[in-house]
Amino acid sequence: MRPTRVVLDVDTGIDDALALLYAVASPLLDLRGVSTVAGNVPVEVAARNSRAVLAVAGAADVPVATGAATTTAGTGPRAGPTNHGTDGLGGVAVPWPDDSPVLDLSALDVDGPFTLVGLAPMTNLPTLAASSTDVVLVGGELVVEEPPELNAGHDPAATARVLASGRPTTLYVVDVFEQVSVAPADVDRLRASDRPAARLAGDLLAVRRSHLIGDAGALVLLTHPELFTVEPRLVGLAGGHLTEVPDGQRVDVVVAVDAEAVARTYVQVLLRA
Repeated sequence: MRPTRVVLDVDTGIDDALALLYAVASPLLDLRGVSTVAGNVPVEVAARNSRAVLAVAGAADVPVATGAATTTAGTGPRAGPTNHGTDGLGGVAVPWPDDSPVLDLSALDVDGPFTLVGLAPMTNLPTLAASSTDVVLVGGELVVEEPPELNAGHDPAATARVLASGRPTTLYVVDVFEQVSVAPADVDRLRASDRPAARLAGDLLAVRRSHLIGDAGALVLLTHPELFTVEPRLVGLAGGHLTEVPDGQRVDVVVAVDAEAVARTYVQVLLRA
């Protein structure tokens, strides 16, 4: 079976980094490019972090493009402290990437079909979705809580445009995102590995809230869909929340997950890469 060609849009971010490591490690994925956006960190920090993580994974040749530095409304990265820390990687030391140039978003040219995987605020996605075959979004919520989920709520105008793009879309909601944690013993196994990418994944998980794989779950969805329950739902924006609404767009929504199996799969792929 041919691997799924993917482009990742990120605001790297601990769990974005975990997703990048999985995208490189899995033989079922073919990472064709990475775009960055302001979210967890400023867009240029996200680009630097992405390049650094890719270099550790042995994929420094994957093109990284800098996208939007602000939202559609002109606001910058998320305000206030997060568990990602000021550097985006929770203080985990990652070798500084070389000085190879970062592309502008308009120069990110993927030859052939690809799945767009959005792991960040959705400001870049209306542009990128136009060239994709389908879209997987980390964002939205089945059970509405305050404040709104961040990826959808940070730039609601862009979120609405992505939903209206007409591309087949799958939504990996925060309700599922919050369920997939790596067991402490598996974190230790990763940290003890002789493989640089596995060690970095372990170090990132060690400082990650509850050892959640977060965004990386959306990549496991692409490689092991049998571990997830997906249902068509009508989804739209309501009061800043991306959730079920009667007059929404019909998209596929991940509503349940075999959390332990997904976490084990993530660990096994990194240990074997």
